[in-house]
Amino acid sequence: MTFHQVLPIVLGLLVVALLVFFVLRQKRKTRILQVEGVGTIVQVKQLITSIQQHRGWCSAYLRGDASVIGDIQQLQRKIAQTTLAIENEHPIKSYERWFSYTEHWKRLSGSATTLTADNSFKQHTQLIGNMLYLLEDIAESHFLTAEQLGEFPDISLLWRELLQVSECVGQSRALGTGVATVKECNRVEKIRLGFLRQKITETAEITYAQLKENHSGHNQHKLQSLIEHASKQTRYLCSVIEHELVECEQIQLDAKNYFSLATEAINSLNQIFDFKLAELEQFLTHK
Repeated sequence: MTFHQVLPIVLGLLVVALLVFFVLRQKRKTRILQVEGVGTIVQVKQLITSIQQHRGWCSAYLRGDASVIGDIQQLQRKIAQTTLAIENEHPIKSYERWFSYTEHWKRLSGSATTLTADNSFKQHTQLIGNMLYLLEDIAESHFLTAEQLGEFPDISLLWRELLQVSECVGQSRALGTGVATVKECNRVEKIRLGFLRQKITETAEITYAQLKENHSGHNQHKLQSLIEHASKQTRYLCSVIEHELVECEQIQLDAKNYFSLATEAINSLNQIFDFKLAELEQFLTHK
């Protein structure tokens, strides 16, 4: 073959080699971003969980239970530590929602024990809603989506539906703890708790079914066990809300027992979240 015949072949092979190089390089950069994203999400999720607890204890305090002030102060210290750790370890300040969180939390934590119970609930819930959107933003900017992770078709369930169920349980924990503290459930609280009970029931069962349907890994039995446990916890909580708070003429339920019951339900949902996230992290770091 002459030089002029060989040259196009060599150039073609060189172009192919360069394309392969750039594709592999981009895949590696994407994988690094995905691993970093998982680490950020883990800590932001911990922060959300602490703020949800803070909302619940503030509800009890503002309805007359001064014994929980120590729990509130301890959570505020924990939230401050987690916030600082996230800022030191991750480029979180590039997100506008993070700036909104820090500004809102600064105001809320400073007035947490002086607000009305209703205003405290609204402020906390607004703040948590912003944090849940932030978590979705982090997932998208780090390519943690079903489009980028074909092996995890249910990944969006973690950032949306599963956390939505957890937040509904968190709201019912705060409202129910306040009601159980004063042993009285007014008309508005009955409507709110009834709505949350229905939403937990409907969203949870749909989410559990989708998680089971989309999971085909070798840990399927473990996931199914976690889902069954969470389903049992959320169903029991909804039953307590209905029969011991909403439809009960004289409330006898102890506020701290109810708080613990709702926390167990949230923990069971968090176990599913943590399991799926650990599975994702293992996939990303070993592929």
